[in-house]
Amino acid sequence: MPSGLCKKSGGSPIPLRSVRVESTVIGYTARVLSRLEYENEETNPVEAVFTFPLDESSTVVDFTALIDGRKIVGIVKEKEKAKQAYDDAIASGQSAFLMESVRRDIFTVSVGNLPPRKKATVEITFIMELPTEHDGSVRFNLPSVLKPRYHAASSKPSESTNPTADVTYLPASAIPYTFSFEMRIEADVDGVTSPTHQLTTEHAVDDDGYSVTLVRLAEEHKFDKDVVVNIKPKNTHQPHAVVEMGVKGGDALLANPAVTLNYFPDFSTTDAVSELIFVIDRSGSMSGKYITAAKETMMLFLKSIPDDCYFNIVGFGSSHKKLFKESVVYNQGNLDKAVQHTKSIRADLGGTELLPPLEEIFKMPSVKGLPKQIFVLTDGDVSNTYSVIEEVKKNAHKARCFSVGIGSGASTELVKGIAKAGKGSSEFIQAGERMQPKVMRMLKRALAPSLSDVHISWSLPGESKVIQTPSKVPPVFSGDRLIIYGFLVDLPQVGDLKGSASLKGYIGTENLKLSIDFEVKPSGSSGGKAVHQLAIKSLIRDVESDLTDKDIVKKQLGSAVKSDKDAIVKLSTSASVICSHTSFVAVDEGNDEPVAGSMNLRRIPVAEEEEEEEDYLCYGIDARNYLAGGSALNSLRLRRAAAVLGDDDDEDDNDSEWSDDDEEIEIEEKGEKKKEHKAFQLPKKAKASLEKTPDDAFITIVSLQQASGAWPLDVAVARLVSKSVKDLDALSPFGKGSSAVCKSIWATAIVLAWLEATCASSKDEWELMANKATKWAKKQKLPKRTTWEDLMKAAQKLF
Repeated sequence: MPSGLCKKSGGSPIPLRSVRVESTVIGYTARVLSRLEYENEETNPVEAVFTFPLDESSTVVDFTALIDGRKIVGIVKEKEKAKQAYDDAIASGQSAFLMESVRRDIFTVSVGNLPPRKKATVEITFIMELPTEHDGSVRFNLPSVLKPRYHAASSKPSESTNPTADVTYLPASAIPYTFSFEMRIEADVDGVTSPTHQLTTEHAVDDDGYSVTLVRLAEEHKFDKDVVVNIKPKNTHQPHAVVEMGVKGGDALLANPAVTLNYFPDFSTTDAVSELIFVIDRSGSMSGKYITAAKETMMLFLKSIPDDCYFNIVGFGSSHKKLFKESVVYNQGNLDKAVQHTKSIRADLGGTELLPPLEEIFKMPSVKGLPKQIFVLTDGDVSNTYSVIEEVKKNAHKARCFSVGIGSGASTELVKGIAKAGKGSSEFIQAGERMQPKVMRMLKRALAPSLSDVHISWSLPGESKVIQTPSKVPPVFSGDRLIIYGFLVDLPQVGDLKGSASLKGYIGTENLKLSIDFEVKPSGSSGGKAVHQLAIKSLIRDVESDLTDKDIVKKQLGSAVKSDKDAIVKLSTSASVICSHTSFVAVDEGNDEPVAGSMNLRRIPVAEEEEEEEDYLCYGIDARNYLAGGSALNSLRLRRAAAVLGDDDDEDDNDSEWSDDDEEIEIEEKGEKKKEHKAFQLPKKAKASLEKTPDDAFITIVSLQQASGAWPLDVAVARLVSKSVKDLDALSPFGKGSSAVCKSIWATAIVLAWLEATCASSKDEWELMANKATKWAKKQKLPKRTTWEDLMKAAQKLF
């Protein structure tokens, strides 16, 4: 039985013809229908195997197939039984379909005994919880890139199977099947955008008078990146509940009403001092655009760390390296070392062994009195995901963990799993997406008190009970949404019932309470079973992690349920929600004639990620504004742009030894118009990239800020107001020829006024830097009759 991909040029066509995705978004959830169109043009039957990613928060809830006019409905069975049913059907000449999760974020569909010259349509329905962005937007992410998983030497035997080992990869331009996408948003929205694709939107009102937005792709999808859609709803911070009545005739918990509670709290926070450890993936799979994104992220982190924090940088691959032997205090000297180190970072450490550096970090003593916070930046290319997550979970009392998934194909299971186990949060950065708001939001969370000691208090009539999931509510950070499910059991059988749920917790020492009222209407329709299925997915995770009262769950499931596995399988099969122990299987039993011929295996290809030239700019600089000015300053800015990330194209330039301050002093002392200054030149490709970047122009300001938060009064600051340093000094409220400290205070006020005047829309990106600068300025001793407020007013007049 030949295996692998056979192209048309070799005489054997690819059986998968098209993929069509239709999605419906309601609140914080989405229901997605994916249709896979197969056609076997060969003379023998084929088995087509398609491996693809799904977001870790997704749950497959329906699986049907249509072959030769016959509809075949898939059922959920225990994984071994489903595989046996599939194999038996194949052996007897029947067509069969199998869908299983080989990991929580990787699935395979097997279409077996697809007859010669026949077509088949497979429909997969999955539901998913949607995360929120910093502005309250709901983010829909449909993964399309499947990265090969690195097989770590530290993998346990149970993790030894590599689910991507047999996947066939082709350039995106050579993918033989087509893709179409349509989204229906059933809510009032303020806007729909995408960082990955051009969209067309159409607004309408349905028959019931509700607002509906239809979204389609305005360009061809090339399978080289995920499909990301950001939806800005109205009334983002209003908590609400959705009640779904029990499914008539439903088994186990499906017969009981289910409630979902949606919270998106908005609360102010203050900075807190911490020990911050940045763990950067330097494996080979991070080369190119990914390592560039990691370095950009690190530069933003480094410039935004508040005073009195401690920090360290750890790079990992097959081995791992620490910048400092132990965490060091954040000061100018240590910041300079960290910046130079970040410029030199390369994807040069081989494999992806994340577990050993985490183990070492957890063993290291913490800085006394400071909470330890770990930031992991990775493309998620590991095979021992469970071991990594378990290690983080085991040490959650020692350190809080945050994670950044870089690029399409990053394992959502790993990135989200680390954050959940470490009581932190996660972010994903796609190609073409603004990185700055995401990483700054994450750092703000780490430096701000979260809503802690959170619990839900339920109020229900009579002797009613609630099986809540997740049973242990995680901390809630500003800008995060929280979804809680509850199965209502033992309700009184007396008409419509009212209930309420209150979220209670602490922000620092202050109490917070958010209440939601809801109504249970037995006379109403069930309205589907999406809430039940999402709740059961969450409950399965609770049972797997020993985070719920299993006795209550098992009591609801019946006396036949003895073990945890029994409970998980029962939950999964009753609600048609596949998990690690179950799979969907469908057998074409209506075909009286067995499929004849020797079956060939065809692995459906997925797109490989194409390497891109490294960007020579970070922070999203607007090159048109940034390159404006004299040739000497042009040279300075071009050099900074390359030096921030490091540039290996011309080793003789020795960029790693270049100093911003030395260059500026030279320019100021010799005069801006002197021609003796040798212009620094970027490679042509880098310069072209620079000139095309349409973003905010503050790389100069970021690179100049000192660890204290202050800015020096130099030519780059003067250029913000189109003046020379001499002119700007003369405008100082301190008077011409003031002290170096006063000049720095004046320069800091100018920069802050410039940020407020020109970069207000991107405040999330510079807010931490501005807070640090203001804090430093207010600590300085000012001359009599001069206040910080007076300085800011004088600076604001310049704009």
